[in-house]
Amino acid sequence: MTENDFWECPPEQCVAQHGEFRLTLIERPFPTGGGVLPAHDPARAREFATALGTIDTVVEEVDRIEATERLPFATRADLDRVSVGCWGTVTEINDPALVFTGGTFPLAEQADELAERFPGAVVIGSATIDYNVTYGTHVIYHPDGARLFAAGWSGKEDWDRQGTPQDVIDAFGIGPDALERKDIDLDARPGAFPWEGLTRLALQRVTPLLRKGRTLSVFRVRHTEEATGDLEDTWIGEFDEFDEF
Repeated sequence: MTENDFWECPPEQCVAQHGEFRLTLIERPFPTGGGVLPAHDPARAREFATALGTIDTVVEEVDRIEATERLPFATRADLDRVSVGCWGTVTEINDPALVFTGGTFPLAEQADELAERFPGAVVIGSATIDYNVTYGTHVIYHPDGARLFAAGWSGKEDWDRQGTPQDVIDAFGIGPDALERKDIDLDARPGAFPWEGLTRLALQRVTPLLRKGRTLSVFRVRHTEEATGDLEDTWIGEFDEFDEF
């Protein structure tokens, strides 16, 4: 297979937007502290990518990169690549299909599926896209029952939300000093709240954050038909709803 026939635009079509997207699964026993995670397992990485709901087929592994690197993200062909790291009990996937601004939330949908498949695991993710304002989706799930979901436009107040930051703080045992260091104000409005800072604090409680020395597998994939349509609308289409900003 050399082409994803769900696309309506050519591989060289420029990506109009920029963003970041990451979903992490941390299984028990949680590798807390400042230790080093085990070496990357490319076979498990492929299995994980194949099972993700946004992906129809993993075509091939095309590269391995340092986890500190970012994939080039300039053309439509770049949207057909995902990176996956499997380091012992920690698995991370970076897939642009986790971002969507059209009223559904693929990041949360995939987090829900992972939480069902791995009931004892922590699931944490953030996916953002920058137009003239930033749209973000964030999830933090703890196996003891705490779940936080937040999605919306920076500066806007009508965010979609479930759960509260306090639920996360209590579940992960995040102390006031850590909140202060990240400048997290629990009274901040949704459009001004540092959601990515909270996801990082939660991650820090269950896995080492240092990425140096880790490896990611880069796969060329065929996304599902639905995900491909969302990718085209989100990353390549024009967006002018927020011209007033």
